[in-house]
Amino acid sequence: MKRIYSISIILLALILSLGSCKKWEAPEFKAPEYTGKRANKTIADIKARHTQLNMNVTDSICQYSGERFIVKAVVVSSDEGGNCYKYITVQDQTGGIEIAVDQSSLFNEYPVGQIVYINCDGLVVGDYYNKYQIGWIYENSIGRINYMMLGKYLSKEGLPSMDNINELSPCGGICEITSNADLSADKVNCLCTIKGAHFSSACHGLQLATNEVTCDRALDNFNVIVRTSNYAKFRNIIIDATKEYDLTGILTIYKNDYQFTLRTAEDIKPAYVEPQPTEVLVHKEAINVNSLTSGGWIQTTADAWKYQSFNGSEFLYHMPETGTCDDWVISPEITINDADCMLKIEHQISDVTNPDYYQVYYSTTYQGGDIDMNEWHLYTLASYPTTFANSNALTPVPQGTFRIGIRYNKSTATPASHRWCVRALNFYKTEWR
Repeated sequence: MKRIYSISIILLALILSLGSCKKWEAPEFKAPEYTGKRANKTIADIKARHTQLNMNVTDSICQYSGERFIVKAVVVSSDEGGNCYKYITVQDQTGGIEIAVDQSSLFNEYPVGQIVYINCDGLVVGDYYNKYQIGWIYENSIGRINYMMLGKYLSKEGLPSMDNINELSPCGGICEITSNADLSADKVNCLCTIKGAHFSSACHGLQLATNEVTCDRALDNFNVIVRTSNYAKFRNIIIDATKEYDLTGILTIYKNDYQFTLRTAEDIKPAYVEPQPTEVLVHKEAINVNSLTSGGWIQTTADAWKYQSFNGSEFLYHMPETGTCDDWVISPEITINDADCMLKIEHQISDVTNPDYYQVYYSTTYQGGDIDMNEWHLYTLASYPTTFANSNALTPVPQGTFRIGIRYNKSTATPASHRWCVRALNFYKTEWR
């Protein structure tokens, strides 16, 4: 009986203790805040402590222990894609440098765009075949910093942002490489985009890397090798050497050869193509068998202009004139509401002795009857193809409703004129595509 009584007391105590517990709440998220000493040095100052490149030597960044040597920088590398193994690349306005860290999945703690303050006391600077690195000393070369000690050297500030990269960059943002002339030591270990890169034809159909080994893939329009690890998650991307790419990543160097490290699959994009002006047809007033009858075309001189169908083309024509004439053929009303259009007459003429014989006008008021020259506005016709083709662009084309007048105007008996054929009135506007 006593045992049952004891168990009851224990259960009651547990119920009371649970009821008295406060509900657990997640801690409020706060952006990292740097409270240490202000930066007083740059990445260029770090590099200045190491003057003998490619000599397998390291140099202490601080001249003595306890020296204040603090650099503000931004993270530009990412090991999320598996191609940046156990290091962080940072840059500031003076350049970039690699920090060796004995840890993977660093992108979770130090994502791209994260500002960091580097306390260089206790770190050394060296190079791996001309690529600057900082870390701990290991057998007279740069060794990786133990991740458990990384907080002693790196402190975060705020949240990651592209604005941070724009601020802390030698180029005012992502450095653009558009030609070999843009390849320079000051961009090594910096975030760059190679614009319009195309791989060597020898790389066509290959993967960026195999599952077994790291591979180098050459570009044929830049003196850069794209180097991809066999551990990269995007290594199986197939190279199409017939296409151009914009490649974003970290520019590196090995001895005197520039290399390029892609971070994720998103760093490989089709090359951006500048929009080009394209003429788009918005209206075509074509000639057909009814144009001079029920088609709405008007002649000022009976039978001066005639219809003809020949070799699949339908057109109006005016025969050569040895005397004088002033013969108009005027289009039906045309309505175009697009701004900034142009007219190109699709025509041909066998020869042009005097261009003044062949004229083109527009009118927004003409409704038939006698010609009042005050109603008409002359275009500058300067192109007279001998086979059917568009003329030069005639502008302006009025918005709204108007007519086009085609005038065969020979005011003198000499010299002789020639046959003029008109197949269509083509109206275009320019679009950027």
